[in-house]
Amino acid sequence: MVSLKPARKRHREGQGLVEVVGVLICVVPAVLLVIDLGMIAIGAGLNDQACRDAARAAASGPPSDLTKGENRQVGAGTAPYDRAEAVVKKIYSTRLPMKVREKIETVETVRDIPTDIGGAVDGEISVKTTIDIFPPFLAGAIVGNQGYTLNSTHTVPITYVVPNKNP
Repeated sequence: MVSLKPARKRHREGQGLVEVVGVLICVVPAVLLVIDLGMIAIGAGLNDQACRDAARAAASGPPSDLTKGENRQVGAGTAPYDRAEAVVKKIYSTRLPMKVREKIETVETVRDIPTDIGGAVDGEISVKTTIDIFPPFLAGAIVGNQGYTLNSTHTVPITYVVPNKNP
C-alpha cells in the first residue's frame, strides 16, 4: 500500500550554526588555557635567565668581605648584592603580566683569598630570584589576585682577582 502522506522536509538552516557554537565552546577555553600556560612558561624562563645573569654579575667583582667565610648572607649596600640587583632592575622589567621581584637573596662563600702576591679568589656566590606571574585568563581566574610565584637559584664561582700589592 502506498502512503498518501507527504514526506516531511528536514530543516537544516540552523544545524551549521549549532555545530560552530558547539566547537567554539570547546576550543575557546582550551586556547585561553594554552595562552595562560604559555605565560607561566615564559615567566619561568625569564626568572631563570634573570637569576643566572644576576648571579654572574654578583660574582664578577670583589666579594662583600675579603675574609674567609661559609654561607654569608649578602645584603643591600654590599657590592655583590648591588650588582645583582642592578641587573634585575634594569634588564628584567617587563610589560607582561609578570614581575621579577627586586628583592633578591644572595649568599657567598669565600674559601681562600690570595695574600700580597694577588690571584683569584676561591669561592662562589648563590643568587635566588622570585617572579610573580598573573595569567590573564582561566589560570588567573583559578588562582585569583595572588598569581603564581616561582623561584630560581643559581650558584656561580667568584671571578674576582686580587691585584698584586708588590711591585
